[in-house]
Amino acid sequence: MKDQSEFAKNIIKIYKKHARAWTELRGQFLYEKAWLNHFLSLIPEHAQILDLGCGSGKPVAAYLIEQGHTVVGVDSSDVMIEMAKHNFPEQHWIQADMRQIEVEQKFQGILAWDSFFHLTPDDQRKMLAQFSKLAETGTALMFTSGPSHGEVIGDMFGDALYHASLSPDEYQQLLKNHGFKVVKMIAEDPDCAGHTVWLAQKK
Repeated sequence: MKDQSEFAKNIIKIYKKHARAWTELRGQFLYEKAWLNHFLSLIPEHAQILDLGCGSGKPVAAYLIEQGHTVVGVDSSDVMIEMAKHNFPEQHWIQADMRQIEVEQKFQGILAWDSFFHLTPDDQRKMLAQFSKLAETGTALMFTSGPSHGEVIGDMFGDALYHASLSPDEYQQLLKNHGFKVVKMIAEDPDCAGHTVWLAQKK
């Protein structure tokens, strides 16, 4: 049996391969809106937001831009970044792996929606330090995870799609260790397509 974490190595390739089909399937319906509004309520007007795993920029970054914020979007898929640049040429889009992103600035908001949970457990642990480095005091951080510790293999157009999660207790501890206070967390939120969402703020 293949070690499940081996499937994590294919994530970037899968999102490059299926970028346009996935974007079409995802559609424009903003089921995340209530969470995005809560996230935005924690940050100043005209904030700089880092969107990790930004995809095509629609519909999530589009909503943030509509609310008057500036987005720096990061995605490892060149096709996703091309679409984002086409959709919102006035924003800043970077093709990069979120684990290795090097930017000089700090952000008032950091979002890793439907992207962070594709990292292996060890990479997720390391990513908390990355979040902290990119945040200033008061920065809002929001990401999606699984509801409990484990690895799950999903499917994207016939390709094995890796997801992983730490336990809620470990996320709580990691966030605390890196200077974040949990504002709200709901596991498998029925009002958000069953997503498990973490919203925290840098102390």
